[in-house]
Amino acid sequence: MWALKQANKPSISQEALIFMDKIALYDRYGSIAYGIILHVIPEPELAQKVLVDLFMSPQIQACTEIPTTGEIIRLARAKALASKTVSNNSSLASTALIATNDTTDLAKLVFNLSFCQGCSTDIIAEKLNLSPTNVLKAFYTYFKYLRSS
Repeated sequence: MWALKQANKPSISQEALIFMDKIALYDRYGSIAYGIILHVIPEPELAQKVLVDLFMSPQIQACTEIPTTGEIIRLARAKALASKTVSNNSSLASTALIATNDTTDLAKLVFNLSFCQGCSTDIIAEKLNLSPTNVLKAFYTYFKYLRSS
């Protein structure tokens, strides 16, 4: 009798389990990922498309076993940077023309260029006429500013 009851139970396919895992990840980390993506891509419609692509991508499958916030943030940022258009590179040139004496503003600019625009420290140093050491100091200043606020 027990075997008949087990045979009548519908079995959940592997694909359905994977989809349910992705939905659980979305429920838990969707707002964090959307915030990161929206920070990199300030267009809500495009950011939402990138968010859906992120949680339907095969890379997110690795996070279903042992999810970490850092891994989700890394994937969200990478997906957002990959989907940015080439026309956004012109914003780097216009941003680089901004001259400021305030170290906090410079630190925010350096962090924005690195995190949101995906620029390396060498490119930031070149565009802002800073040494690579000063770019790293700006990162330090920015994180120090974040901790104090």
